[in-house]
Amino acid sequence: MNLITEPDRVREVLTGAPMPAVPRSAQAVGIGWLRAHVARFCDGVDHDRRRALVVAELARLSPEVLRERVCTVEGDLPHVRVLAEALGIPDISVSTVAIAAAHYQPHEPDSAEADRAVAELVAACGGVADERAAARIGLLIQACQATGALVDNARRFEGSADEVIARTMVEDPPVRRTRRVVDEELVEVDLTGLGFGAGPHICPGRDHAIAIAAGIIERS
Repeated sequence: MNLITEPDRVREVLTGAPMPAVPRSAQAVGIGWLRAHVARFCDGVDHDRRRALVVAELARLSPEVLRERVCTVEGDLPHVRVLAEALGIPDISVSTVAIAAAHYQPHEPDSAEADRAVAELVAACGGVADERAAARIGLLIQACQATGALVDNARRFEGSADEVIARTMVEDPPVRRTRRVVDEELVEVDLTGLGFGAGPHICPGRDHAIAIAAGIIERS
């Protein structure tokens, strides 16, 4: 698979090239259903509508409060726990989120375990398998993967929490590559220096992810 690394070309691709299509899932609920209903893996009007749901969920959450609250959260995956609590689903199983996260990307294999995990997450979100539930689950999965990696990578540097996070997002971002379709070819795009992406799919939770990661680093 070709890798695009030149910065101007990277921005051009992220701004104009489509996402790889995910198949429409016949599942009532499962990992295929989730991929087919989140903003992350679509373009156009579907993406705009689904992204608006994500932005609306994030608009209810204060990054400053998340930063303070995560310092007091007990247990593993505190970044997932604090976000689930803020979204109003505090009893969600973080291990279930982790299972779904491991199979979230379309190039990862499907599994019955991941299907069960997604079904459990839909139930925890109110039991209605709609785009709002997918948006909320997607937020938890993004936090599980990207925010967790942001914390791990930032700990390699010296400085205040804000300093090491800023350096990490330039030098060692938690998401190193993403995929697009260019001239009908699937390509990878290097995100070095663009840790939160660019274009229509730029991460809408930038401030929240930084705040949660900073809080975890500060409590260490």
